[in-house]
Amino acid sequence: MTGHSRWTGITGWLTVGCALAAILCALFSVSPYPPLTAELCLAGASAVFACCWIVASYRARIGPLDKLRPLPDNRPSDRVLSWLFAFGVPFAVAAAWMVGVTGSSETGMERERLERIGYEQREVEIVRPVGDPAYTPPGNDTAGFWTADLLVRVPFTTGPHELVLEGYTTAHRPAQGMSVDAYYAPGHPEEGASKYWDLDFGRAFAYFMAALFVLPILIGAGAWIKSEMYDSQVEDLRRFHPRLHLPVLGILLCGLLLLLPVALEFEVGGFHRLPAFLASLTPLLALAWVARES
Repeated sequence: MTGHSRWTGITGWLTVGCALAAILCALFSVSPYPPLTAELCLAGASAVFACCWIVASYRARIGPLDKLRPLPDNRPSDRVLSWLFAFGVPFAVAAAWMVGVTGSSETGMERERLERIGYEQREVEIVRPVGDPAYTPPGNDTAGFWTADLLVRVPFTTGPHELVLEGYTTAHRPAQGMSVDAYYAPGHPEEGASKYWDLDFGRAFAYFMAALFVLPILIGAGAWIKSEMYDSQVEDLRRFHPRLHLPVLGILLCGLLLLLPVALEFEVGGFHRLPAFLASLTPLLALAWVARES
């Protein structure tokens, strides 16, 4: 049995803290495109601190650097750890999926370029609809709307330009003189105009779907894991056991390696996103091993 000391506590909580920070960075796309520097640095730091925790645990057993401290029952830190573990597993799965759908560096740099030149949403005036607008009647969960190609006047700084916005959707029948929203950069007419920002639409839709469907599932999964955890299992997680922790560390390190092709944007065997989706299974495998050995 390995020992417990001040250093095992420090390295253990640094491991958990860095892992949690890496998960949050991935979920909120702190690095908008590869390389995912923040996520990789935090995940790598967590792995390093985990190894330091193992060394400190062995060191405490053979001759601690500081006086061994007994672990009292029902510690507040145990309750915190149980909550972090229960919700960390499902949210780690979601974080791996978010890494898997990260956009390319080419798309990310294009986004930054357009932001620098002032490409954003502004109002433009309709010159006239191109053809007859098509009306879609209300459905069970949608309001009625009009769809048409619109010839609009875009007020660039070099002078107004008339451009066509194809397939524009409005709540009211489009007519000459009405104002609609479009994306363009006033000082760069060569960029044209768009009815929406293509680079934003996919990400916004992904976050909307995640908030609507995925978040309740993650919270439910975390609550279920928490309800199934025993105090003895939390105690096993706090003290290093080779048969428990070494396989878990190996599984999670494999997951980290599988995320590298997307995080650093290179292919392995012609794939780079597939390994990231396989990596999302590793927190579940680690959880299964903990349940088996506890």
